[in-house]
Amino acid sequence: QNKIIDKLQSLIKGIRNDVYGKLRKSVGVNAMISDVLSYEQPQPYIVKDTEYTAEGIPVLTANKAFVLGYTSETDGIYDKGDCIIFDDFTLDCKYVDFPFKVKSSAIKILTAKNKELLRYTFEFLKYLDLSTEEHKRHYIAETQNQEFILPTEQIVKTIAHIFSTLSVRKETAVKQRNVFEKQKQYLLRQMFI
Repeated sequence: QNKIIDKLQSLIKGIRNDVYGKLRKSVGVNAMISDVLSYEQPQPYIVKDTEYTAEGIPVLTANKAFVLGYTSETDGIYDKGDCIIFDDFTLDCKYVDFPFKVKSSAIKILTAKNKELLRYTFEFLKYLDLSTEEHKRHYIAETQNQEFILPTEQIVKTIAHIFSTLSVRKETAVKQRNVFEKQKQYLLRQMFI
């Protein structure tokens, strides 16, 4: 299952590089990220209690951990629809399509006028493969000013649909791995009873 997930991640990255590389040649850079994404500061959505629970509202971070845990807090939940959470310090970003809270004020919540444009722009940010050694807030100063490839609306919809489908496939594979891991743990416990 881990090999399947690794192959899917590699496939997604390869398709992303191919698609945006070809668009860069045929369309060229004709916009800026700030032309399509709006940002919101995360302060209203920061979790108050960092003693997380096993269920409830997910508490997110944009880095590799993504879901830090869950909270039972009911106020200050981001539930405005799909968004990108962007870590100002590490430049990591995650596409989010469920209600959540965040832990850090270093996150920007990015939105677009529709889901297709949001997914397309998210994949473009991943294509840029942003990274930094500096510990500073990057989104306002640098990232939103990046040159951007904005093709026709139909091309945006097609690319967004492809990556949404691939993302669902990867999420399914990860869920299957988690089920297998739980089964393995159960069977190991049964062996030593």
